[in-house]
Amino acid sequence: WEIRVPLVLPGDLVRVSIFKNFDTELYSEADLIKVVRPSPDRIEPRCPLFGRCGGCQFQHMEIDYQRKWKTEFVRLGLESQNILPTTGTDETFEYRNKLTPHYEAPIKIGEDAYELQGIGFQQVACKDILDVEDCPIATPAINVKFKEVRATLHEQAEAGLLNNKKRRRRNRRSKNEDVGATILFREADNDPETGKPVIVTDFRKYMTTTIKGIKFRYMAGNFFQNNNYVVPLMVDAVLGAALVPVKSITGDDNNTKVPSYFIDCYCGSGLFALTASTKFKLCVGIEVNEKAIEEATENATANSITNCQFVAASAEAIFISPPALTIAGFENQKIQDFPREETVVVLDPPRKGCSGKFLEQLYEYGPQRIVYMSCGPATQARDAKGIVEVGGYDIICIQPFDLFPQTKHVECLMVFEK
Repeated sequence: WEIRVPLVLPGDLVRVSIFKNFDTELYSEADLIKVVRPSPDRIEPRCPLFGRCGGCQFQHMEIDYQRKWKTEFVRLGLESQNILPTTGTDETFEYRNKLTPHYEAPIKIGEDAYELQGIGFQQVACKDILDVEDCPIATPAINVKFKEVRATLHEQAEAGLLNNKKRRRRNRRSKNEDVGATILFREADNDPETGKPVIVTDFRKYMTTTIKGIKFRYMAGNFFQNNNYVVPLMVDAVLGAALVPVKSITGDDNNTKVPSYFIDCYCGSGLFALTASTKFKLCVGIEVNEKAIEEATENATANSITNCQFVAASAEAIFISPPALTIAGFENQKIQDFPREETVVVLDPPRKGCSGKFLEQLYEYGPQRIVYMSCGPATQARDAKGIVEVGGYDIICIQPFDLFPQTKHVECLMVFEK
């Protein structure tokens, strides 16, 4: 029988409170009450709110120990021993360039008097908002702006200015109620005139982030990776895997060729396709978010990239009903007609992983190589099982990335080959 407790380490002697049993799975979940005797590996967290704030889970470990556990987490999920150690950078605090704190509606404390209870993040044990004045994993520039906005919000709350946002509960008979909000802080490239960081707080405002010499312009509320130190490592790994020469269709080991076609599924604003553009004859990206596809297309134009085309559709459409290409030299060519032995398909799906329909189409097309980056090791493990057992691929490489130090989250790259 297993008892699962957050915020503990092997070697800790702890007092816990069990709150739920899972009889069929043979484990219980428990809250940590007290560390009676700490493990030799336990360190003092940098953040005084660690253990209460739900944002970080690993600040009580040295970074090498964190990465060891992330490697083990991936190993257990994939049931594989052939995993490279989790890699990252030395920037393990003050790295996160996006922060989204929340606040609940101010409460009335007197006649025309209101008070904002907290601005921050959900607590570990409940959904209540914990007041956070400073976040040690956010960039310094974001924390400066966060303090300014906190002061303004408290002033607005006291004046009753935050109590005019209404929404109706799902029960139509209930009355409208005051609501809180989510605030955005996102650090863009430095201002070219002042050289100072630009912090965007409007979800609808456009911003620019430069990765590997490519300028990506996107709406601040849209998805883009939040650690500009580690993302270049991930890009290098994806391109490095994609560019490994492959055997000819005859299987002759002495006749190899570097892939020429790059298909980027779940491409977002074009991160992998655009950074790969100089290495491939043709890059095609697909993404269900039409706004992201607009951004990717505009980013290609702004960076003078002419061999990338982006399609707004669900991922499986790239094989079921792909549009004819319009890129010079490839007019009217269909994606499913790309030579299989010269094509790499890159997958970077959301946490829920790839759809079954998409994977079926992928198996039928059968590219020589699949490069799969994932933020959800559990769903990646599920998809990998099908890619191997149904698609007939071999796993060539598994590389975890520490994209979010001090947290439990891990990004993982898997490479599959026919």
